[in-house]
Amino acid sequence: MGDIYFSFRGRVYINAEALNMVESIGNYVKHRRIPVVIPETYVTYMVPAISGESIAHGYQYILAQKALENGLSVCNLCKHGIFLKSTNEEVFKDSFNQETIPDKPEELEKTIVKGCVVEDVGGFLFTTEKKEGKKKKEEKVKNLKRTSNFYVGYMIPVAEALVNTVIEPQLHTRYALGTKHVKERGQMIYYVEIASAPYVFSFDLDTRYIGRSTYSVETAGKPIVSEEEIKKRKIVALEAFREFITEMMFGAKKTRFLPVIDWESFVAAVSDKPWTVPSPFTKKYIENAEKKLKKINKNTKLYIYRRDGEKSFEEVLFEAIEDAVKRITEK
Repeated sequence: MGDIYFSFRGRVYINAEALNMVESIGNYVKHRRIPVVIPETYVTYMVPAISGESIAHGYQYILAQKALENGLSVCNLCKHGIFLKSTNEEVFKDSFNQETIPDKPEELEKTIVKGCVVEDVGGFLFTTEKKEGKKKKEEKVKNLKRTSNFYVGYMIPVAEALVNTVIEPQLHTRYALGTKHVKERGQMIYYVEIASAPYVFSFDLDTRYIGRSTYSVETAGKPIVSEEEIKKRKIVALEAFREFITEMMFGAKKTRFLPVIDWESFVAAVSDKPWTVPSPFTKKYIENAEKKLKKINKNTKLYIYRRDGEKSFEEVLFEAIEDAVKRITEK
């Protein structure tokens, strides 16, 4: 069974976006901000950002749909885009239509992984609940953690753009004067913060433990589902990323704040073992990736896209995914 490590880093221009809002204060909706330090001066700026949770939600939604299309199991909540992922006993019961919790953590992990590709690939954290005022209910499994097999991070502006980053509130109105529906208050003003920046994007996928046990040392790496289904799950995870990044299926407020998106560059690395593309925070990341490959090669192949290059974004991305799928199916 072929294991692969897929690493993707890129720079993308996103203009007029409101993809990750954090709170509303009256009629004012705020964009997410985080502190980022400039390498040359160590000055820290508060800049617009898009959280890893936001990106992970989008990826897992596509993953759930792809899994269902391919006849794979997805739990009741994940198939609807509700990623509580076996948080506690009640969530587990609703997710899997099962009234009892397995006796041992290893058995609980098997049950969840068998029943849901999203929780298999994206991980989960099961904990028991304490009910105040009542004697704590005896639980057979208290805590169980399965680490995610994919990794994403915050999207932040690239290093060269930090000084010039601006978040601007935009005035909007809902106007309804002259209608029978609104007599006293026909106009409502509100403000939504939007941002524009060249953002960095990061995604890694490690397929070693997809469909396999991870909880105990004795059973770690043993298959939970058939080898054929493990292969299918790995391919679905890659196909989900291909659709996710091609269509940019993440973020909120897109019905009226659909951003203007254009990729500047990316590097996708397909390896037999963990090999990550250097951070695109600095503009030399493509050169750094090529230098790294000369020193560390785990049967790694780089797929590089530049906006002024001969091949389109989709052509380079699809070649990388095809290489990864080929390694999974032919090894």
